[in-house]
Amino acid sequence: MLYFLSTPIGNLGDLSERAKEILAAAELVLAEDTRQAGKILAHLGLRKKTVSLHEHTGTAKIDWVVAQIKSGQEAVYLSDAGTPGLSDPGGKLAAAALASEVEISPVPGPSALTALISVAPFSCQNFIFLGYFPKKKGRQKMLATIEKAKMPIFFYESPHRIQKTVQLLADNLADYKILIGRELTKKFEQVIFADLSDKLAESVRPQGEFVFALVQKKKI
Repeated sequence: MLYFLSTPIGNLGDLSERAKEILAAAELVLAEDTRQAGKILAHLGLRKKTVSLHEHTGTAKIDWVVAQIKSGQEAVYLSDAGTPGLSDPGGKLAAAALASEVEISPVPGPSALTALISVAPFSCQNFIFLGYFPKKKGRQKMLATIEKAKMPIFFYESPHRIQKTVQLLADNLADYKILIGRELTKKFEQVIFADLSDKLAESVRPQGEFVFALVQKKKI
């Protein structure tokens, strides 16, 4: 069995009892970031070797992982933080496992995306998630995509680009509101809901992890 396990996005108390049991029983721990995985294992009092598996991992290593599982090892894959498959390399491993008829199972849990959706002051019955906002190329094209969308659009963004991104959005989408989640579940958690025209870029602290959503005022 290969488990895809959701990990806390900040507060280690969000790790489920089932997740703890699976980690304790796992013989092979695969991680997008072995340092983060190490913190979780240490929190649980577990001493296990972790194997790195990230977006640049080659086919040979993934094939090796699949072979270990087929030989009888119980394996678990952990994303850096949150749910595997959302802006992480878990998809490549899942594809290889399924192609080799390895049984896979999700272990639901934390996600920055669903955490922000849970506090959204507008309907998210239908929404679009587009991963990280484009760094440089594609930013103008993304603005056109947002304007054509008929439902809320969610993005992730890094701290060193958040102010520039918010300013870009404010300059082009005056009839939109933005919902920002910063450092969700952590000590300095912050949730902001405001008009893009409110000069937000100056008040958003460029520290921590960000997830944000855009919605037209008339759609609220």
